[in-house]
Amino acid sequence: MKKLVFLGSAITAFLTPVQALAANINIAPPTQGFRDIGDAISKILSIAFVVALLLVLIMLIWGAFEWIASGGDKEAVGKARGKILNALIGIAILAVAFALFRFAGQFVGFNIEDSGSINLSVPVPAKQP
Repeated sequence: MKKLVFLGSAITAFLTPVQALAANINIAPPTQGFRDIGDAISKILSIAFVVALLLVLIMLIWGAFEWIASGGDKEAVGKARGKILNALIGIAILAVAFALFRFAGQFVGFNIEDSGSINLSVPVPAKQP
């Protein structure tokens, strides 16, 4: 009988709502770093596009310099032409990736502003009153 009374009081204790004695906590957005995951992704993608563009332009200039410095050697001119062609293909791939990024952004919810920064709005749960 004592076990049954203990079990009944334990079940009642677990099912009875308890008032939480928590204070209201206000969390301010950070002043440095990333505000949220969308901000982190957008900044990483911005940096990735800039770095890729710089690498492609360096490769293009390097190929042009090798062509000029080849001195008429057909093998050196062929290597330089290959680097320049690869750099142009890289620019084309980068342009297609950027266009797909902007196109997909219209469906997913991120956009690129005129200033060049990318805004990614990730849906978050609504605040409860």
